[in-house]
Amino acid sequence: MAENAIKKLVVTILVIKGIEAISAEVLDIFAVAEGIYEMELAAPTVAAKAKPGQFVMVRPNALGQPFLGRPMGIYDVDQKRGSITILFEVHGKGTTLLAKVQKGDMLPVVAPLGNGFDVPEDLGRALVVGGGIGVAPLYPLLLQLKEQGVYTEVLLGAQTADRLLAMDRLVRLNMPVTVFTDDGSMGTKGYPSQGLAELLKEGGFETVFCCGPMPLMRSVAQICAAADVPCQVSLEERMGCGFGICVGCVVDHKAADGTISKKRVCYDGPVFEGKEVFWND
Repeated sequence: MAENAIKKLVVTILVIKGIEAISAEVLDIFAVAEGIYEMELAAPTVAAKAKPGQFVMVRPNALGQPFLGRPMGIYDVDQKRGSITILFEVHGKGTTLLAKVQKGDMLPVVAPLGNGFDVPEDLGRALVVGGGIGVAPLYPLLLQLKEQGVYTEVLLGAQTADRLLAMDRLVRLNMPVTVFTDDGSMGTKGYPSQGLAELLKEGGFETVFCCGPMPLMRSVAQICAAADVPCQVSLEERMGCGFGICVGCVVDHKAADGTISKKRVCYDGPVFEGKEVFWND
């Protein structure tokens, strides 16, 4: 009885949120840097409704191993081709197996998941800050900002020059991009948060969007809060289901009155207002 009740609850949530559980064909997969892969999946109905900042849960194979999917930000959408693209880095068993799939393989996918970025219709100037693999959910956002005619500048960081991602795509957008690398092999040596306070003071940016390593997002969110500039951050946590049932991706959330509560990254996020995230610092 309990199992049936859970199944009915899952189905209800999927229907209400417009989420699909599909078997998606791998149209392409290749390495873009050491240990980092780009994968294109046939998913026409997902491509038709996915919003910038949403993600998918994907499993490496259909044999039941591993049992749980892996959350991946939607990196690109091609509605004419009916496909979505994800960008992932190999870290553990799941992503190691995912990197070994071939064109033509069918993968279990649940999508689109989560709440994406909120872009006001009257937004005039935006600053987008990305680090490492965090560029994945930001690229669809950049496309939307360009479509809306929002003046946008990009701060992009990586460990080294050969791990700077999406540069070919960013060039086509014709937006100002400032590059940072940890070792100084390209652009400015350091992190995208360097000089951010001064840039916010001088640039007149109305909103900042950020995704990347937790230390980067924490720093950007705190600088934006001090400057009284809205900042949306896309969080990443370990997930089980991807749509709020398992409660495995809970983070502390800080309300305007200072009250701390629990929020699910998959269901309530992954995008949050930076000053509402309890950064544990």
